[in-house]
Amino acid sequence: MNYKQSSSKGIVPSAYPHKTERYNFMHYCYSSETVRNLDYLMVEQGIVDTSYELMNRAAQALLDFIHLNYSQATHITIICGAGNNAGDGYLLARLALLHEKEPPLKVNLISVFDVEHLSGDAYQAHQDWLECGGEVNTIMDSHFAATDVVVDALIGTGLNRELEDEWYDAVAQINLSAKPVVSVDIPSGLDANTGSTYGIAVQADHTITFIGQKMGMYTAQARHYCGQIHFASLGVPEELYNKVKPSATIMEWAQVSKLLPHRSPISHKGDHGHLLIIGGDYGMVGACRIAGEAALRAGSGLVSIATHLDNVNAITSVRPELMVHGVEKGKDLDNLLKKATAIAIGPGLGTSQWGMNLLDRVIKFIKSQPDYNNKGAAERIHYVFDADALNIMAKHNIVIQNKNIIYTPHFGEAYRLLHLKNLNPSETTNRFEIIKQLKEKYYGLFVLKGPGTLIDINDEISICPYGNEGMASAGMGDCLTGIIGALLAQKLSVRDAVKIGVCLHAKAGDHVAKEGRNGMIVSDLFPKIRALLN
Repeated sequence: MNYKQSSSKGIVPSAYPHKTERYNFMHYCYSSETVRNLDYLMVEQGIVDTSYELMNRAAQALLDFIHLNYSQATHITIICGAGNNAGDGYLLARLALLHEKEPPLKVNLISVFDVEHLSGDAYQAHQDWLECGGEVNTIMDSHFAATDVVVDALIGTGLNRELEDEWYDAVAQINLSAKPVVSVDIPSGLDANTGSTYGIAVQADHTITFIGQKMGMYTAQARHYCGQIHFASLGVPEELYNKVKPSATIMEWAQVSKLLPHRSPISHKGDHGHLLIIGGDYGMVGACRIAGEAALRAGSGLVSIATHLDNVNAITSVRPELMVHGVEKGKDLDNLLKKATAIAIGPGLGTSQWGMNLLDRVIKFIKSQPDYNNKGAAERIHYVFDADALNIMAKHNIVIQNKNIIYTPHFGEAYRLLHLKNLNPSETTNRFEIIKQLKEKYYGLFVLKGPGTLIDINDEISICPYGNEGMASAGMGDCLTGIIGALLAQKLSVRDAVKIGVCLHAKAGDHVAKEGRNGMIVSDLFPKIRALLN
């Protein structure tokens, strides 16, 4: 799914007091409750006279978007529900009907809610629509075949239960219409705070979201439903944004890439870090080899791999740049651990006694470091725990409360670490709650992989808007482990290494996807990783 954050060119009308969207606030996400508070503050502090004025601004933004992106459209169908989302739809219909466009834009407005029970601004918007000669039809009069664009103004951000009856049917008909769909603020049926659905949701081509971006729109199920996301602040001034706390930040490669280190022309390999990767039990050589090559492509000066004895030749024969060491027991790691500037454990580690012995040795090494109990250290070492390292921890209930460890679980591993019964995410999974629980139990830094990967750094959540379904293939997680490990080895801060690593990995996947998503394999990413770094 292609995600884009719009600067609202063609969305924000010239009548707005703030024509230019502020970069920072475009890239913050808020809970639905916080966005409602911003809405309230706009009126309470006199920035707009009434909430109805804000509704009119939203309608104008929608109409401008349709004119800009569907300039050939002559017929639009607007499907309205009950609340403010419906009010936006009614006012959009009114503006479209009154707009001096040639040929005139024909509007078919459908309501799935008894208009006799409308209240507040939605009622006023409905009345204004009728006064300008508009009509309200039922879903039986949808005539999708005759329309050019469908506007989803059914349900806004307040949804907290499953859709039923006529609401469910309306969403299903929108999805079956085979017409371009523009959702108002958020696709109907989607939870604004979690990105999960309530049984069904509108599959939009575009979502125009207002006031503040909703935290659930960039992760979980939302990646399937929102389409291309565009933002219109409706003139919320900077001082109001400063009064509320964002729930998450949407990362952007153009900004994150500025954190990349610059190399001196007289540097040598030792200046660029030494990553030790531990993994690859018998028969699982591929995982640690993938992590190793990813680390080299991500700029690590030296990469060592500690693996099963039988794997050594298999790796060195295809990638001689990797320094491969066969290990039999945990104590065989001791000298390797001392030489590394960063350590990653887990790819192909397995959960047999061999893997458990190696993980136990790494944990003892971590606890032996001067900074384990926050005493400080001249050269702090950071660690990446992934894959079977996490599975061993979950199986044996191992908890290492150390801030120098980065954990990178996918959902199955996350659920095992929390000892939850269901090992697969469902449509109602709250990813934000999962990463919060992981952080509370294990204390380190967490990367919760998946659509819209979440990063928790000191209780601040960042969301990666990149990546695609082609990356759902073997070895992608091992690749990410190698990238993050390489950046840590180069002495980037944990915050920078994780943000760069997650975005770099996902952006590389998106570059590969330009050539096709089906059949993507992890080694396709390696040249893209190098290109992005340069």
